[in-house]
Amino acid sequence: MHRWSALGLRLVIVVFLIVIVAWGSIWAYVAFEAHRTKLVLGEVSQIRVGDTEASILPLVERYGGFKWSSDPLPPKEEWIDKDEYNYQKNRARDYSYAIEVNPFASITPHTGRLAQIMRKVKAAVPARLRPVMGMRDWLAEADVSIRGGRVQSVLTMTLFAGRSKWLGHSWRLAEGMPEHDMRQRTYAVGAGALTMGEGGGMTIDNYFTSEASEEEAEAARQFNTNCLTSITGCNDFCDVAPRALDYLKRHPETVWSIIPPKCP
Repeated sequence: MHRWSALGLRLVIVVFLIVIVAWGSIWAYVAFEAHRTKLVLGEVSQIRVGDTEASILPLVERYGGFKWSSDPLPPKEEWIDKDEYNYQKNRARDYSYAIEVNPFASITPHTGRLAQIMRKVKAAVPARLRPVMGMRDWLAEADVSIRGGRVQSVLTMTLFAGRSKWLGHSWRLAEGMPEHDMRQRTYAVGAGALTMGEGGGMTIDNYFTSEASEEEAEAARQFNTNCLTSITGCNDFCDVAPRALDYLKRHPETVWSIIPPKCP
């Protein structure tokens, strides 16, 4: 009887050690991907409108990016707002380069073999335990548009599962605002709805131009990267983008399509 008890204790210890090693390995993987995301976003933030296409190719290659072309604009006769058509036609890109960090291959198919394996591992873990295991869903993407061999615009978008809904943060650098009926300015902040496979949410979107001040550019780009790996999860825009919301509070003319929340 004593012998069986000893074997049972050893088995429990072995299983416990396996769980600890697996848990630690997953957190190490997530921490690496989160760090990689910060590096990508940091380096992309150094790109300027007008930079040569050749100057960004080392960055794209270093992070496993890819080239892609978007669908052409619909014919002008299909547009209700002809002025918007003309505006978008003048802003049309030749093609873009995209870089993605998608640790669990849950949102887009442009992922490596390891991410595909991690998706299967995550699927085997009950949803309520995933944040504790470091398995919070998120995706970071950078997109650099090219026209005539030079950078036309730069966009980054980061989506992540929050405490009770999906949340997101994006910024776009271009020569003008994304829509013709937006009052032209150097910095504007809006919000948009997210529709995800596991529920909806909201994203805070920042638009700024090459004429924006350093303060405006920093407010646009900065978000709380702890939202990617937090066990409890971020809850709202106050958690996600406090820098942008503080700027909005001091400069209400920056508001576009957002009702600024009252943050603590």
